[in-house]
Amino acid sequence: MLCILWDIDGTLMSSQGAGTKAMNDAFQACFGIPDAFEDVAMSGCTDPWIFRQGYERHRISEAFPTAMEKFDREYRKALPGRLATSKITLKPGLPALLDVLSKRDDIGSGLLTGNFDHGAETKLRAAGIWHYFATGAYGSDDEDRNKLLPHALRRFRERGREFHPHRTIVIGDTTRDVACARAHGAKAVAVATGGHRMEELRACGPDLALQSLADPAPLMGFLERMMAEAVRV
Repeated sequence: MLCILWDIDGTLMSSQGAGTKAMNDAFQACFGIPDAFEDVAMSGCTDPWIFRQGYERHRISEAFPTAMEKFDREYRKALPGRLATSKITLKPGLPALLDVLSKRDDIGSGLLTGNFDHGAETKLRAAGIWHYFATGAYGSDDEDRNKLLPHALRRFRERGREFHPHRTIVIGDTTRDVACARAHGAKAVAVATGGHRMEELRACGPDLALQSLADPAPLMGFLERMMAEAVRV
């Protein structure tokens, strides 16, 4: 049994920055400050961490938990509208690869994303692929992305499927995706379809680095090798 945990933005889909625009909308609605995240490097970060950058840079006086709760409510309102007016595209090879994986009883597909849980669902529903993912871990679970993987495995366990970190693969497009896999002894597959170039991804030592998932053969071969190793053990 293998568990695959997918990042969303840059890995599964792109939405012309709808999430960033909605965050700016929400911050302005809450605190009257436009373009609050203009200089914040968001790639691979969790939504709570991103909000903290705006909160600290603009010296918001409200207590952080109260301010983030208010921001989250406004972001929840703003995101669907931004997605509705954005061009949403799936990354090469999708959704065909997700469809193949969904038919495998020996593989569980979930999410490991920095998005708030509601943001993840809203984005993936807009992209038409929400139904491929049984459960996952979200920025709502922890501001630190490196602490998310156990939340995903716990939710799979609550649904009756037991996966172990060393039988888990994190697929993402940033060095932070690789780091969060390494933090728990999981495997890391890096795809250069988002915020990082292939050279950057290879430098952080993923188990597999791919230009994209347009050709599913390298990833499927990697999964089969992991299956074979488990049989030998």
